[in-house]
Amino acid sequence: MMESKLLEKDYSDYVYDISLDSTIINANGLNVISNTDGFNFELPDKYRYTDEHPYISNGKGEHTVEGKKYTKTEADVAEFEDLYLGVEYEGGSNHMGLDIDEYIDSSLNLSRKNYLDLFPDGSLKFVGNSIKSKKIPLYIEKFLNEKCVLLLEGKGKEFLEAYYDYIEKIYNLQIPLKEIATVGKIKTSIDTYKNSCNELTAAGSKKARQAWYELAIKHGLNVNMGDSIYYINTGKKKGDSDVKRVTDYYITDKSGEEVKVTKELEKLYTKAKKERPDEMKKKDGKWISKYDFGKSHYGSSFHDKDTLIFNCILLSNDIVEDDDDHFCDDTFEYNVEKYVEMFNKKIKPLLVCFSRDIRTRINEKGKEVSNILINNPKDRKQFTDNECELVSGEPYNPTDQDTYEQLMTMEDKEIKFWLSVNKTPPYINEIGMNWDEIVADYKERMKQLEKEEIQLELSLYNNAIDSLTRDEVDEFIEEGVIPDRILAIVDEDVNSNNFISRKYNIVLGNIFDIIDHEFVTKEEETAEEG
Repeated sequence: MMESKLLEKDYSDYVYDISLDSTIINANGLNVISNTDGFNFELPDKYRYTDEHPYISNGKGEHTVEGKKYTKTEADVAEFEDLYLGVEYEGGSNHMGLDIDEYIDSSLNLSRKNYLDLFPDGSLKFVGNSIKSKKIPLYIEKFLNEKCVLLLEGKGKEFLEAYYDYIEKIYNLQIPLKEIATVGKIKTSIDTYKNSCNELTAAGSKKARQAWYELAIKHGLNVNMGDSIYYINTGKKKGDSDVKRVTDYYITDKSGEEVKVTKELEKLYTKAKKERPDEMKKKDGKWISKYDFGKSHYGSSFHDKDTLIFNCILLSNDIVEDDDDHFCDDTFEYNVEKYVEMFNKKIKPLLVCFSRDIRTRINEKGKEVSNILINNPKDRKQFTDNECELVSGEPYNPTDQDTYEQLMTMEDKEIKFWLSVNKTPPYINEIGMNWDEIVADYKERMKQLEKEEIQLELSLYNNAIDSLTRDEVDEFIEEGVIPDRILAIVDEDVNSNNFISRKYNIVLGNIFDIIDHEFVTKEEETAEEG
């Protein structure tokens, strides 16, 4: 619950929008309260203000008290508030403030707004989706809670040894079942879930099945809202989903026998889309569904059937609630490849504190890959003490870390704000910035961006579409998940199914760019070259 000290009236009848960055906007579009980024500072060996020579505040800061004595770090913060944040403006005073959130022994910054801190009492704080999630499996959470402290204590080699030992445990089926299990929450009735399975997504495809509901149906469980279903993936490959729906198509012949026409229909459907695209599209521009095409081609005897393939098993409550650990036996094994990959995805961001010299390598295909992460214990690496020394300033991507110049350069949105209110930013002359030159440069760049950036953005969008994988297309068709690199460029208009440029509010494409994305197999490439 956030409360603004600026609101003196009763605004209980007003509507507020709380954004993801904790900014609160009222119904008139006015900024009421904001949550800004923080900074981590290293404490100095020697302080300017001590018990013998304290800083005495003039009380102009939001948090300072006139006449109060401040020492050490608190004194530096109080002085900054009094000098720069307590300035009187025409029509009122500045309401910005500066405060100390916490004291920590060390911090590891993974990328923007993703970090972990070590407190003096030994406790850890995880921030950001890179390493924190409500759905993170217990076996990964347990490792992070126990071993991340090694990195924060500067023990890089010990952390890598712990990582390799844990990979061996996962690989050798030594993780307790209740720790490696996935948890699904029952949020609707079984009947409602069954009905939703018959509905189509915005892309016109059937909705993906949810493993925990399907397991409840399969085992005839009497579940209620809020119940948790524990299950384990037992597939053989990392790409094996918990539940896979396979749709086959049939016609009924004159003798009443069902004849499968799935492969034949697939070839006819693909050929028709290539040779007769105008006929294959509806008025709204969407492709005719495969089912509708089959119905028109084969007639009334055409129908489809769904088959569910389970790559998961239900974990009984006896095992989940038992204080003793239970493991795989001769009857089943958990999907080692999948659970190793899930573990590695959470470990990779943490490795940013290791030098690139040991962190990455170029494989035989010329692609940069991790030199530390492994999928099999036999590939365990050995690094020297010097190689395992922790570093800073070597992010995975340049955009993960600002340079000093970027940090100290005014952003375009800041310039736009000051121009919109027809004011000059405070202290700009004191820090040697020429406002007239900044404004002239900004306006010139905005003119160029209108011409060049749109073309660049369209090129980025097309490249993102061209690089789609089969798994990404399948995930979009089945679950409506748009790849992050596309969402970084556009927003989806659910009414028109168009992809709208986030920057320029123009149409760059639509969802059919994903749905109809075609892949050329190696055999087809060879045939075309021949």
